[in-house]
Amino acid sequence: MNNPWDEINPPSKDVSARRIDHTHSLDLFWARDHFGRYLFVYEFSSEAESISNINLPDLVGIQTAYIPANGSINSNRLVLLLNEQSNWELFLSLCNDLVQATRQSKTSASAVQTILRRLTRWHEFLRKNRSELLTEEKIKGLIGELLFIRNYLIPTFGSGRAIQFWQGTEGLPQDFNINNSAIEVKCQSGATSPYVRISSAEQLCPQLPEMYLFVITLGKSTPETENAINLPGLISNIRDILQSDTSSHIERFNDLLHMIGYIDSDSYLDFTYILAGEKMFQVTEGFPRICNHDIHHGIVKLSYDISLSECEPFKNRPDWMVKIS
Repeated sequence: MNNPWDEINPPSKDVSARRIDHTHSLDLFWARDHFGRYLFVYEFSSEAESISNINLPDLVGIQTAYIPANGSINSNRLVLLLNEQSNWELFLSLCNDLVQATRQSKTSASAVQTILRRLTRWHEFLRKNRSELLTEEKIKGLIGELLFIRNYLIPTFGSGRAIQFWQGTEGLPQDFNINNSAIEVKCQSGATSPYVRISSAEQLCPQLPEMYLFVITLGKSTPETENAINLPGLISNIRDILQSDTSSHIERFNDLLHMIGYIDSDSYLDFTYILAGEKMFQVTEGFPRICNHDIHHGIVKLSYDISLSECEPFKNRPDWMVKIS
């Protein structure tokens, strides 16, 4: 991630600013004040002057302010200021979220409302202090789900519906609910034994008529390797696809990433893989699984491993899905 504030010299007074994106309909700027602090600035007309009656959310480590037009400035300003420059990656992630969410805003009033909505979501995220990196196990699991979205759901259903199908991040037992099918995505390393961990009795026993287990195998790699996969690149790819759709879809996508605990960081480039293989199994009668009705009273929680070799007789796919090996 490039630090856009590094390209701006602090001024002697007020702020120095650089427009974020000349193709964006709004006047959004990276800026620095005379103390050298990092700012995000949205300038807009008096059309949205009613913002003065709205309380801006408090953000951990970030100050927010509304500055109405006055004798020294011709436009209203909504300003975000980062307290500690060492947290610039998190601040950049927040600012990029605002840029993406407002790209289709037609008026300054609607843009202000979108920014306020996104800041409220960030307030909730930052309040939980979830800015640390995900574990490698969670990184691989997230990569598996995002590959399934990008490679199969988006081409078949479109980007908006694909993101709506992604529900495991919201606490449901399976990762995806697609029409009459539940799909659980698991990711294994090519260097480990061919097993996958099932985390609950509900995970392979859905309420929907059909259940599928999609298993992705990843091999360790480096960013320079052809077709290398890492979270920043994969997420950027999906955001680019969503950007052509309505802003609500990219907002939901970013919210789901935050629920998992992900924020943009170059540190995730250290976790790079290649796609070594993928298989789909239909979970039907005889599949190696444990359901609630198999458990004795008194057992309230369990997890277990299943052997992929024992799943081979159940290789199948939903009718909508293109053939996979």
